Amino acid sequence: MAIHSSVPSMVKESLVEIFLVAQDCVNFEKDPKIWGSNGCYGFPAAILLFSIADCIGSYVIGGKTTEDHFNILNDKNYYNLELSKTDLNFIYKKYRCLLTHNSAMPPDTLLDIGVVTDAVFSRINNTPIIKLAPFLEVTKYSLKIFLKNANETINNSQQLLNILG
Repeated sequence: MAIHSSVPSMVKESLVEIFLVAQDCVNFEKDPKIWGSNGCYGFPAAILLFSIADCIGSYVIGGKTTEDHFNILNDKNYYNLELSKTDLNFIYKKYRCLLTHNSAMPPDTLLDIGVVTDAVFSRINNTPIIKLAPFLEVTKYSLKIFLKNANETINNSQQLLNILG
């Protein structure tokens, strides 16, 4: 963490830090003797990855609501997940919002590590599932794209005006 004289500088540093912590969460292997099952730090990983998408979307997409920022998940230059509007809304409301604000999600929704070649979001027997390894991978790609033009993108965004008040 450093002292920043500009919002773009701060955003770039904070996004890299958030990504690195998310990566550590996904790569962590829980000891089933301690945790009762194996896995990674899935809940914080998901919260952090959704936070990065939300942030990138706030500058690239903008919009009237935070939910609008999640359209970045379908943006062909970034995440390009090709989600239906229904699935996009579901991910925002049932994963992002509930995990962020309530540390919970509905029992009939799943998080899984998966492998990088899996779809980020799918439904198995009508049960929605977010796979963290591919979400981390596509976030890494999207973050690299965003960081290349971050100064210009942030400086020309409505979000910057909102921050500066």
